[in-house]
Amino acid sequence: MHKKKCIIYVRVSTEEQTKGYSLNGQERIDREFAASLGYEVVKVFREEGISAKDLNRPQLQELIKWTRENVSNVDALIFYKWERISRGTEYDYAVLGKFFEECKITPLSVTECNEDSPEGELLRWITKGTALYERRKISQRTTMGMDQKAREGIRPGKAPIGYLNFTNPDNTKIIIVDPINSQYIKKAFELYATGNYSLKRLGDTLYLDGFKHPKTGEKYPPRKFEWMLKNSFYIGKLPYKGMIYEGVHEPLISKELFYEVQSMFGWKKPKTHDIFFPYTNMIKCECCGKHKLSAEMKRGAHNSGEYIYYRCKCGCKAIKQEDLEKTFIDMLDDIYIPPKEIELMKDEAREILQAIKDYENSIENPVEIQKKIEQIKDRIKKSYQDKLDGNLPYGMSEKDWNEMMASWASELNQLEIRLEERKQKSKILYNKLSLIMAFCNQLPELFRLATPQQKREIIQTCVRTLSYNGETLKIELFPVFYKMKYWKNVKNGAPDGIRTHAYRNHNPRS
Repeated sequence: MHKKKCIIYVRVSTEEQTKGYSLNGQERIDREFAASLGYEVVKVFREEGISAKDLNRPQLQELIKWTRENVSNVDALIFYKWERISRGTEYDYAVLGKFFEECKITPLSVTECNEDSPEGELLRWITKGTALYERRKISQRTTMGMDQKAREGIRPGKAPIGYLNFTNPDNTKIIIVDPINSQYIKKAFELYATGNYSLKRLGDTLYLDGFKHPKTGEKYPPRKFEWMLKNSFYIGKLPYKGMIYEGVHEPLISKELFYEVQSMFGWKKPKTHDIFFPYTNMIKCECCGKHKLSAEMKRGAHNSGEYIYYRCKCGCKAIKQEDLEKTFIDMLDDIYIPPKEIELMKDEAREILQAIKDYENSIENPVEIQKKIEQIKDRIKKSYQDKLDGNLPYGMSEKDWNEMMASWASELNQLEIRLEERKQKSKILYNKLSLIMAFCNQLPELFRLATPQQKREIIQTCVRTLSYNGETLKIELFPVFYKMKYWKNVKNGAPDGIRTHAYRNHNPRS
């Protein structure tokens, strides 16, 4: 006589484990129920920590797939209650009904009516409707609880980067400052506020400083930095569902710095010109004290050509790019390095070359690192093939194999990170060497011949701050360049000059 066969489905969401719905408890009751009806259990599907709001659950989808492939070997599906299968809409139940009909299997609830009659079907629909009602009430209560938390200034859910979720001894949940990542968030705002960093360059810089994705070890993408820099959570605010609440968490940055960064996101390059504006967002406006000058292109009178101007959106008088560059050339022309200092710089250059050599000798050759990466990739590929062919070493369990693969994957990830870091560090050292050698009394000529991007880099190298009040451009150099300026004045027999260059705006109509 053919013995009837069944499969079992058990499910819990996290909060239900404390209400008597544990997976083991459900499976035990389901097996006892199957035995009482004369069914042989051929497979059990266990779903842990997942809601039944829809049918997109890994184990339920696996159950449906497996049943269709073994349709002749299954007569029934046994579960504790209908809500274990679904708390979804009528559409979900229609999909399940079609699946049961196609596979010719009987759904059997341990605790509810299974009678094949109009009354039994009515009771089942009442049960399903009750489950849907309960799910919606749970969702409503959860939403109300999260909304109330937000009104009280407590962020519901996971803390953003720079903060940590923390549970107090009394089981209350709060958000605290992450002592490690918070430093990177602060630095991101400070660097971006200078106007010298794109989102990509910001990511590259902080990656080299150690700011890496905790799971992948990779650097954060530019879009993630844009989200961070626009998130008012970092100044103590709590954005939630289109509203802004006062948060109870500790701010990471000042409001002044935050709004300075936001003002920089407001600038847009002219849509009709695909050119690079070298000094945009570099010059602070003294008229309003809030924004930095942005570039725009205008056509001169009587077909005299196009001119690039820099102006603040507060309405301060504009300044021409050609006048800016004349001032910068005069500033660079003041910089002088005596022959004795050049020899010292050559010595420093030799030290840097030696540092590069020592550094490269102290670490693995990139070719060797790449060779190890390829070896591990081949090892992983071969191991997968051996598993598929059933050729695993004698006595190795599934758990042992998974642990071995995880170890190889981790080693591969670390090697790839080391290879990238090695490339970046070598590049920085060589760039520093090139910069030192190029600065030997050739800055004005270098600046005149430079591309717009190179001009920006030269000014960023020499200048600490730039500000403009509608009449005068003020330039503060880095200390080392004041020393070079002093040498130039001494050479020319003049006293040490003032510490700022000034450009007077003589065109009031600009």
